[in-house]
Amino acid sequence: MGADFVAEAGLGDDLGFVVVDKHTMRSAAYPDIFALGDAAALPTSKAGAVAHFSIDVFVENFADYAAGRPLPHAFDGHTNCFVESGAGKALLLDFNYEVEPLPGTFPLPALGPLKLLAESRFNHLGKRAFRWIYWNLLVRGRPLFLPAAMSLRGKDTSHLTAGPAATDSTTPVPTF
Repeated sequence: MGADFVAEAGLGDDLGFVVVDKHTMRSAAYPDIFALGDAAALPTSKAGAVAHFSIDVFVENFADYAAGRPLPHAFDGHTNCFVESGAGKALLLDFNYEVEPLPGTFPLPALGPLKLLAESRFNHLGKRAFRWIYWNLLVRGRPLFLPAAMSLRGKDTSHLTAGPAATDSTTPVPTF
C-alpha cells in the first residue's frame, strides 16, 4: 500500500500510489505533481534502484518543466536488485519495462564479475558491498557508477526474436 496521506489528499489510486506517466514520473491527474520511488504507481518493483535510476530522468525533466519546456527525457524502468537465496548466496536481476531479466554478466560483458540470473556466493558478497557503497557514498551525494538507462551489454540476448535491437547495447528488446 502507498502512503495514507497520498490517498487522503486524493492524489493516488485505490492503493495510495500516485498515478504517473511511467517515463516522466509526472502525475496523470495533476500536471504540477511528480512522484518518485515508492510513491509512484510505476509498473516495476519498489526496489531502491528504481528510485535511484529514475532520479536522473526526473531531475532533467523537472528542470525542463520549470523552464516551461517539454519533458523529453524518458525513464525506461531500469531495475537492478539482488535476491538473497540463502546459504550465503544471491542472484542478481537487471531489467526494465521492456526487457525481462536475462542471463549474463554485470557490470562488464564477459568479465562480470557478477552473474545475472545465477545463484552465487560472489553475488551475495556484491550485495553486501553495495549496501556499504549505498550508505557510505550514494546517500552522501556521490554519483552512482551505473547509468540510469539499462544496457544490454553483458546480457545473453541470443534467444530473443528481435532484429537489430537484440545486438544494440542501449535499445530495449521486447519481452519474451
